Amino acid sequence: MKIEIIKKTENKLLERTEVEAKIEHTGAPVPTRDEFLSKLAALLNKERDQVVLIKLEAKYGEGTSLARVHAYDSAERAILVEKEYLLKRSGILRD
Repeated sequence: MKIEIIKKTENKLLERTEVEAKIEHTGAPVPTRDEFLSKLAALLNKERDQVVLIKLEAKYGEGTSLARVHAYDSAERAILVEKEYLLKRSGILRD
């Protein structure tokens, strides 16, 4: 799995970085949310619980996926700003 950051925008008001990334996984299944978020967090020098997946869209037959992610300055800020279902889906909050 290769991750390429396409667009990176700083949002000072919400204390986050908004990232669009392209994931190449030719010949392999679409990576799990956890695998992708762990690698992207390391790439952005963030902790795993500071990164929230907004959208992960697989491109049929291409072996690539596109993702939108919000990377926060702190996990507390992510919990304050993001919707609960996104936090649960990203593994930050537990049921």
